[in-house]
Amino acid sequence: MIELARVGNKYLADTEPWKLIKTDEEGVKKIMYVAIQCVGALTTLMQPFLPFASKKMENMLGLNTTKWIEKDDLEWVKPGTILKEGAMLFSKIEDSLVQAQIEKLEATKVKEVAYNPVKSEINFDDFSKLDIRTGTIIEAEKVAKANKLLKLKVDLGFEQRTIVSGIAEFFEPDKIIGQKVSVVVNLAPRALRGIESAGMILMAEDAEGKLGFVNTDITGNGLVIR
Repeated sequence: MIELARVGNKYLADTEPWKLIKTDEEGVKKIMYVAIQCVGALTTLMQPFLPFASKKMENMLGLNTTKWIEKDDLEWVKPGTILKEGAMLFSKIEDSLVQAQIEKLEATKVKEVAYNPVKSEINFDDFSKLDIRTGTIIEAEKVAKANKLLKLKVDLGFEQRTIVSGIAEFFEPDKIIGQKVSVVVNLAPRALRGIESAGMILMAEDAEGKLGFVNTDITGNGLVIR
């Protein structure tokens, strides 16, 4: 199919009927006859691969159906056939359209989540040693000279505690006042930037490293999470 299209194109380029018409009208008629037979043959060769384009070409050539001719009949388009108005079979696909489609596909992809490996197995007694309680952040401020740390005061119901948490990159202090949180309350205190932190706020981390609070929909501070 492609080879015939190339041969037909070269035939027209070599014979240059657009120039020959000025001096040899009969010669041009023969050239155009041969060229249109190539096009007619292409409708048959294209049909298995490009059926819709083949049908369009048939309509332009005034053919009713794809012609499977005998080997001794090479005349696809008979003299006197009225040709219909031609049109482009294929339009050029611009790079901008290709890029737009790529971006559209990328947007529909389901992002693969890289899960952290599961830690080594523990028994129930190990888990039961943790004392996790519900709480509410009632104060929050940035820790001086520490870009990642916030100093929080958390209401645990039975007491209020100061907890230093490495969440400053993700939350503004004034935006998290009143935030419900889950707190490990029996973690040994430790000093961070000269501030004693008595507990740990539980956070969840997504694939991009963004943090989110682990909280419950139950009302009340100091309630046991188990």
